[in-house]
Amino acid sequence: MHLEQRTGPVPGLVYATVRQGITTRTFPIEVRRTASGHYISRMPDNRWSIECLTVEAALLMHAAVLFPVEHELSPWLSNPKPSPHVVDRMSKTVETRLDRAKDKTKKESHS
Repeated sequence: MHLEQRTGPVPGLVYATVRQGITTRTFPIEVRRTASGHYISRMPDNRWSIECLTVEAALLMHAAVLFPVEHELSPWLSNPKPSPHVVDRMSKTVETRLDRAKDKTKKESHS
């Protein structure tokens, strides 16, 4: 991922064109300069990013959240086996719902 172009004043609203692979997207990003001389960008959830040494890094911080992530490029995001805790909890929930449905059917047939 890299920044191709940016327009707008810093601090202020900057339009950043970011490329990842063959995909290019333009984002409006608010950037400010901190008292220590670093740059921060407003993230999509309206929080401020961590301090970055350059404007480009602050813009890429914002863009990294919005860009779709390819699992081939980030294999650590893939999880072929869910944790056992979640699987156990889900199977118990399904069993409980099936039992309730059977009980409801039995009650209706006795009525």
